[in-house]
Amino acid sequence: MPTQWSLSLDPPPPPSGVLPSHLHALACALLESSSDDHTAQAKPFTASLAGRQLTLSWLNEPTEPDLGERIINPVRLGPHTATASLAEQRFEAYARMAAAPPAHKVAVSFLTATYVNQAGNQLPLPVPELLLGGLTRRWETFSPQPLPASAVTEVVESAHVSRHSIRTLAAGSGPSQRTGFVGNAVFGLPTRASRQAQRAFAALWLFASFAGVGAQTTHGLGHVQVRMNQEAAPRSGPRTAHSPALSERTS
Repeated sequence: MPTQWSLSLDPPPPPSGVLPSHLHALACALLESSSDDHTAQAKPFTASLAGRQLTLSWLNEPTEPDLGERIINPVRLGPHTATASLAEQRFEAYARMAAAPPAHKVAVSFLTATYVNQAGNQLPLPVPELLLGGLTRRWETFSPQPLPASAVTEVVESAHVSRHSIRTLAAGSGPSQRTGFVGNAVFGLPTRASRQAQRAFAALWLFASFAGVGAQTTHGLGHVQVRMNQEAAPRSGPRTAHSPALSERTS
């Protein structure tokens, strides 16, 4: 069951003063334990930062940390220190996402720089096959609820971009700088898509609101907001992405 926490930082860090590596280090300090495999290719957490709001997600229910007990103030983001307080928590069962109503279109707001890897190249483009392929691999790694293999294959092979409005944005600096994109895109399935494929399509994009998309989601990249069965690209919205019909919250 993926869980997502929103933490408020006081004072808020200066935007130019926090690098992706700083955010990654803080996320590791708050979420990982000594028994976790820090070298694992698929990490069970994601992190993002917007102003004073730090958003952390955990994808592997059996090893979910008690974040409330782990917050020891002050916290550090590179040279910046702040007091962190837990503002909100939301969670969603993999089984409920897998059983979500079918979707034939999904509007996605890419809130932080996003890029995908293809044959060793970094692409600042919303390539459906690569975004959904990455989500599929993470779902298979952490979810106890498998999606039908044939439906997932149909989704990855047939999903397309209906429209988009994006711009490139650099993240980080120096040798570790990455160029991604932010903005809005609408992804769809062909009208002939099977019902199972539409369900898998919905499940994977609901998962994306916890897991992020693309590369370096543990460093603040690839944070998204998702809206189901939207015909037009959404405007920028709240940092936390959720389906109101599914998401459960505590505060």
